[in-house]
Amino acid sequence: MADEQPKIVVEVPSDRGYSPLPTPQVDKLQEFKKGWINAIALPDSLPDLAYELASTVAIPALLSSFWVTLPLPGFIRLGVLGVLAVAGTVAVYLHQAVPEVKDILLLRVGLIAVGVLLGL
Repeated sequence: MADEQPKIVVEVPSDRGYSPLPTPQVDKLQEFKKGWINAIALPDSLPDLAYELASTVAIPALLSSFWVTLPLPGFIRLGVLGVLAVAGTVAVYLHQAVPEVKDILLLRVGLIAVGVLLGL
């Protein structure tokens, strides 16, 4: 009996009785809102913030300047107006659907409006 070693018993769960922990399901609406919040948020570093604010004014100014000076065909002007209508609809929807972005969205739309006025 002194030569006997104690036996170690290891329990292995069967395939039927064992299920891994379920992964937490992320709400799709919350994921959508978080994506838009990250997309609209202003950058943290000062040079990036200055660049982004300047480009938010300069690009619409350039495009509106082209709009008035270049002789564009009517179908292109109509297409641009359609794109602007869709962009305005999306902005209004985001303003209502994601309350966390209201202030920054209004700031961005205001800067775009300033850029358009400067370009005219």
